[in-house]
Amino acid sequence: MQICVAAGEVSGDQILAPILSRVSESVSAAYSGIAGPQMIEAGTYPIFPMDRLSVMGVMEVLPRLPELLSIRRQMKHYVSISRPTALITCDAPDFNLPLCAHAKSQGIPAIHVVSPSVWAWRRNRIPKIAKQLDLLLCLFPFEPELYEGSGLRCQFIGHPLAKQIEFNPDPRRFRTALDLPLAGPLLGILPGSRESEVKRLLPLFLEAFDQLVAETPDLTGVIPAATDDLNALIQAMIGERSICVVHGQSRQVMGAVTAVLLASGTAALEAVLTGRPTVAAYRMNPWTYWMVRGQLQTEFVTLPNFLAKQALIPEFIQGDASVHSIVDAITPMLTEGPTAHFLMEAQKIHESLSGDVTDHAATAILEYLS
Repeated sequence: MQICVAAGEVSGDQILAPILSRVSESVSAAYSGIAGPQMIEAGTYPIFPMDRLSVMGVMEVLPRLPELLSIRRQMKHYVSISRPTALITCDAPDFNLPLCAHAKSQGIPAIHVVSPSVWAWRRNRIPKIAKQLDLLLCLFPFEPELYEGSGLRCQFIGHPLAKQIEFNPDPRRFRTALDLPLAGPLLGILPGSRESEVKRLLPLFLEAFDQLVAETPDLTGVIPAATDDLNALIQAMIGERSICVVHGQSRQVMGAVTAVLLASGTAALEAVLTGRPTVAAYRMNPWTYWMVRGQLQTEFVTLPNFLAKQALIPEFIQGDASVHSIVDAITPMLTEGPTAHFLMEAQKIHESLSGDVTDHAATAILEYLS
């Protein structure tokens, strides 16, 4: 069985790699396509490395658009000439769904893992998505209902993070493993996994950190750097501050810290699943924000708040993302820890997303292809 695959970002690589491995336990399968390091380790031949697609935001995409379109054209050609048993993609819907539509038009089953965020914005995309795909595997229990009546086969498989992340672990275990201070408050700082995000958000986060240290002198920061390049960039930006930079290991960092300051996105869900009080702050390119703000269809922009149907974590977007607002929100988290209400709601989210995601996804894929 020849299967073409495509993942466009780190989370897609992390989700798809174990699914491919599980499929291979049941059938003889060869994988090729756009792959990250975990997919490559799982046996995928990388026609293109995943980091060629790693870009976020309308204005940020524009300079890279010719390259991205070229990669997609080449992938469409590859699908046409190789005629794989199926195309399986994950995340990066703006890139992957047109590729899926091409495969489907060629009579090749198009399977996508992780629904686009139609719950948050551009819900009018659903009819088009239904025409582009044969099977959609969703990570959140409310998502299949959104596609009812569209004709698209959807299945909730659970979220891999709920299985991978221990709820409210003892921080001392992680502090010891990461060689971090065992005593005193630790603030996890996660400014994003893309260079453009780090350059835009880390100066804001560092300014907030400086004010927090002025109030809490024994505070230490810790930043997980996703890549060697980001590690070098972050080291240059933090200067002489009392901040440790570790290579990757973002989940271990969340387990070690007292509170988390992060960009909105999957990291916010990870932090809440860990049971750590969290503040989300995000600034995007002003033109990107202007283009997308009118299409937002929900009160909240972070997944934990949407899942909890309440402001479980403070979220500050664009102009609201100020040093003052961040410091005011984080200070009680560092001094008092998580509230009982936060822990109760966070545990509910953890339980609602639990399950053997890899097995559910692999079973759904194999059943569809049979």
